Amino acid sequence: QGIKRNQVLERKFQKLFVLKEVFILKDSEHGSDDGETVVNFAVKQIQTYLQNTRIAGLTWGSKMRSVINNFNEENFNKLYFVQLLGHAINSNRRKNPLMQEVAEKFHAKSLGLPTPLYILNPKIIPALKKEPYFKVIENCYHNLDLLFTGLGTIESFKTNPFLDKNYGPRLFQNIPEEQVAGFIMGRPYNINGEFFSDFEKHICSISMNDITRTPICFCIVRNRFKSKALLGALCSGIITHLVINDDLAQRVLREADQLLGG
Repeated sequence: QGIKRNQVLERKFQKLFVLKEVFILKDSEHGSDDGETVVNFAVKQIQTYLQNTRIAGLTWGSKMRSVINNFNEENFNKLYFVQLLGHAINSNRRKNPLMQEVAEKFHAKSLGLPTPLYILNPKIIPALKKEPYFKVIENCYHNLDLLFTGLGTIESFKTNPFLDKNYGPRLFQNIPEEQVAGFIMGRPYNINGEFFSDFEKHICSISMNDITRTPICFCIVRNRFKSKALLGALCSGIITHLVINDDLAQRVLREADQLLGG
């Protein structure tokens, strides 16, 4: 069946949040498969962009897994996939070879980032960045053509008990949790899209500089309860391309109205 788009809302979002491209899908009558529709639509868009991409970056998470599962196999043997974040360490270890999976699907090459995502000792990350391996991966970060990501929330941080218990108290010692609207690429931000600068020295990942320099930052959100997270992420100015459904879009506009005291 044809997917219908809400072009009135798309134009509104494009203007309000200065997006290069936005796809807002109309909710289906059934409603239950809207999340699936969003992912399938996003996959087709990203796969089209990958045809002209040399270096693509991706993050972790169940959203990325569904995106990768839905890609069609193609031969992009000049393409490099680069992991943008270290691993969010979980004490109940789960193998997560997303990079290899996506590279195999496209007969492409991949580069992982074999470090933890968060490191408590702020001296370790600058030292890590001097390692020859990190220099190679950083060179890829400087030259990214495209990256794709989902959004996290403080709740999703807490669903990893190991992270929450061992890292939470230190990472959030100067950040009131109620101020965290969401997470993008491992970093928390508030509803106005401002990142918490204290956090930066604890995160092993692509730098903010390289994120903002990437011409296509593709964000996929299928959970309609992430309206605060999405509004904050849009206000941050990082996202350039967005795929959501119109229920979530309406919720974001209501949040934006409240924020502006409308």
